[in-house]
Amino acid sequence: MAEKIETKQQASKTDAQFIADGLYEAIKKLFDEKEAEKKRDDSDEIGYAQGSVPVAVAAKVYGKDACWVRAGIISGWLPIGNATRNGKPITSLEQMNSKFGRIRYYISPKLLWEQTGYVWKGEKR
Repeated sequence: MAEKIETKQQASKTDAQFIADGLYEAIKKLFDEKEAEKKRDDSDEIGYAQGSVPVAVAAKVYGKDACWVRAGIISGWLPIGNATRNGKPITSLEQMNSKFGRIRYYISPKLLWEQTGYVWKGEKR
C-alpha cells in the first residue's frame, strides 16, 4: 500500500513539473517575442546611413585592424556582412589572394549595430 501512495505522489509531482515546465516555456516564448519586437522597433527608429559601412570604420568600432575585420567576415566568425569577388561569395582565407582579383566587402549598418551598438551615420573613417 505504501508503494502505491509513493507512486501517486511521484506521478502528481511529475504532472506538476510538466505543467510548470509548460508554463515556463510559454512565458519564455512570449518574452522572447516581445524582445524581438522591441528590437525591431528600435532598429526601425535608428537612422542608419545608406550603403555599406567602410571596413576602416568597422575596424575602429571593434578596436582592431582592418585585416581582422576582413578575415572575420570571410571566415564567418564576424557576422556583420559578406565578401564577394565578381559576384561570387568568398568564404575562405585561401581565396583572399589578390592575384584572383578585387574582393568587395559589404558591411551591414544594421548588423554592425546589433553586434556593437554603434550607429553608422555615413562617416568614411
